[in-house]
This record gives sequence, C-alpha cells and structure tokens, in this order.
Amino acid sequence: MTQGEVRELVWGALAQYHAAAYPTPPHGHHPNFIGARRAAERLMGLSAWQRAQVVLAGPDQVLKPLREAALREGKRLLMPHPDRAGRYLSLEGLQPQALRRVREIARLGRPIELSQMPIDLVLVGSVAVDAQGRWLGKGYGFPPRGLEVAAPWATLAHTLMFFDELPCEAERTMDLIATPHQVLGRPYGAPIV
Repeated sequence: MTQGEVRELVWGALAQYHAAAYPTPPHGHHPNFIGARRAAERLMGLSAWQRAQVVLAGPDQVLKPLREAALREGKRLLMPHPDRAGRYLSLEGLQPQALRRVREIARLGRPIELSQMPIDLVLVGSVAVDAQGRWLGKGYGFPPRGLEVAAPWATLAHTLMFFDELPCEAERTMDLIATPHQVLGRPYGAPIV
C-alpha cells in the first residue's frame, strides 16, 4: 500500500465506526478521536511528561488536552506558527483558555528559534502507527519533513489507527505512543505501565 492509501483506510475506518471527534470528517487531518483525552492522560502519567519543562506541540485538535495541561502545569509550550512554515512561537505563561482557537497563537505567542530552546518532549498528531513505533502523519504541515529535535517524540492514537506493522513506508519513528488503553515505548513489545 502507498502512504496515501493507508491514510484513506484509517480516515475511512474512523468515520465508518463513528470513532472520530471534532473536526469531522477526519480526512486530511491528524484525526481527533473518541478516547483521545484518556490517551493524553496516560501519556501525562509518564515520567517523560512529568520531567519535561519545554514541550513542542503540534496544532492538531487531538493534542489540545496536552497543550492545555502543559500550560496549567507551568511548562514552556512551543508551537509552530499557524501562518509561517518553519517559524515557532513560545506560549509560556498563558492560561489554557487563551488558546481556545489555534489561530490565537499567532497573536499571543512570542517568536522563538527552536535552536534556542532545550526541548524535552515533542508531541505530534498521527494518522497511523505500528507496534514498532513507526509513524505516518497526514502528509503535510507539522511536523515538517527533516525536523530534528533531540527529545522523545510522542503521539496519541486510536485502536483503528494502530497496525501490527505499517503496510507502507513510515515517515519517522515515535518514542511513545499513547492509546486510550496503554502506552507503548522504546524498546517496543511491552506496554509501559
């Protein structure tokens, strides 16, 4: 299968089984899904989250609970600029309710160079993942191809987005994959409890 075919398969399954949450339909997105908040809570229970002081997070709706928690907990939240590819903003010190809409970050954020920040954790949405940590995104947007950050990378996934083995080439590898039921991490093969 091609990457595009795998994306269509996952988006179609989420829609067919009514597992997608706002925004719907899930096509063209790193989908938000029923159970995403529970997956986020599982991720927040890990020491990788608890130790992180600087978090780089994508703008996807599925990551909203994690972005809000980062701000509530006083973490320094970095996000990609919504209108300027390759630019990033610091949202340090904002209240979670200030970010009701992702578009607000352009007005509220302070420009920052990623190279100036020692990032502790990267949060990205996903379309498909597998049991070896391989990841497939929506094909554009954040994270851009070639973005290298020397920190653990984490994503949230629904069971319908999870494969034993991706049937296509992966775009990158995740260090942590949180589902509503478990968190898998490197080395893969056993759940992190």
